[in-house]
Amino acid sequence: MEKKIAEKLIVNVNDIVVYPKMYHYMVNLLKQQEELENRKIIILCIGSDRYIGDALGPLVGSYLVEHTICTVYGSLEMPVHAGNLVKVIQNIKEQYHQPIIIAVDACLGKNDEIGNIEIWEGSLEAGIAVGNKLPCIGTISIIGVVNASGYLGYLDLQSTPLSIVMKLSKCIGKMLGDAVHSIQNQ
Repeated sequence: MEKKIAEKLIVNVNDIVVYPKMYHYMVNLLKQQEELENRKIIILCIGSDRYIGDALGPLVGSYLVEHTICTVYGSLEMPVHAGNLVKVIQNIKEQYHQPIIIAVDACLGKNDEIGNIEIWEGSLEAGIAVGNKLPCIGTISIIGVVNASGYLGYLDLQSTPLSIVMKLSKCIGKMLGDAVHSIQNQ
């Protein structure tokens, strides 16, 4: 898949209007998708619960499984991570014709970016922060900046405060559930 980023929304989880900004942006991105009514929306939550910082995707996935009827790949019980991402992508493409894939992943950034949520139309590359070379995936992508990037890779993810990961996951999960529900009921 090609990595296409025209413009992106960047908001901080502590911003008082983070939810409406993300919700409206996501609904607009979904409405812009060609043949939206004929395509399945898949939410692909990437990460592992083995490292606190990397658990953002599985936490979002678990929230969505518990609170919505969205089609979700990746949760705490069944994570999608570097070891199985290629196979999961293959399964999605075999099962659905031209799905709209919303990819969710954690990322490392700068100190002043911690808590940021970025949403854009286009794919993301999972695993970059820790040196993994995985395929680009996503029609729409969402990342949450969980910690500052250093030289330690996995240790930066492991030393991430659980509180920031939980706050990001609840915010992203609620927004995604509401936005997809809104689109599907139009």
